[in-house]
Amino acid sequence: MKYKIYLISNKPQFFNEIQRGLSPEVLHLFDGSNYPSFSKLVNDCVVHCPTEIVIIMSDKVRPRASHIQKMISLLEQGHGFVGMYRLGFFGFKKQLFRQVGMMDERYVGGGYEDDDLYIRLKEANISMYISEEVDYLKSRSSWNYALSRPHYLQKWGGDVKLTRVASRQMSEENYPYNLGEGNYTEFLPFHRSEIKVRKIQKYMALQFK
Repeated sequence: MKYKIYLISNKPQFFNEIQRGLSPEVLHLFDGSNYPSFSKLVNDCVVHCPTEIVIIMSDKVRPRASHIQKMISLLEQGHGFVGMYRLGFFGFKKQLFRQVGMMDERYVGGGYEDDDLYIRLKEANISMYISEEVDYLKSRSSWNYALSRPHYLQKWGGDVKLTRVASRQMSEENYPYNLGEGNYTEFLPFHRSEIKVRKIQKYMALQFK
């Protein structure tokens, strides 16, 4: 399978260190400077990527080549979304976005776009693999999460994290992005998800009304 690996960051000084750890895999830098949201940054990177499989990471993770190969294997098995440090290091086929829509750019700043995606995967009955198995350098986020929370509450009818019930109030926005021709993919159903992070396991029991 053809794929490209991107570091989406406004801190290019970390590129060489991350590339050394990934060798012989080839890393590409996608400049994250001056973006209004994490969602917009991811969407632009996906459109820019010439391959069907896109692998994206932040400058806080330190994956190895073996993690890339495991991610590709999990995608080949049929998982729709693979996050090996949640949305700090993740990969998917563009067909996923063709089916469920792009990242929601109404989440201004950062935060809640990850929960939004997990909910949408359950809604579309598409499996995900979520873990925290790569090294992660914890530091304060540069995104303002408070800006995103009102949209999350409005879109899903309340705090799904607490209620375990989603009531969709808003449709996905249609963005004028070209992801190329569709590529038929048979994703595994959501109940085949492998979620190794306790606070995300709650989405297995999520209900819709």
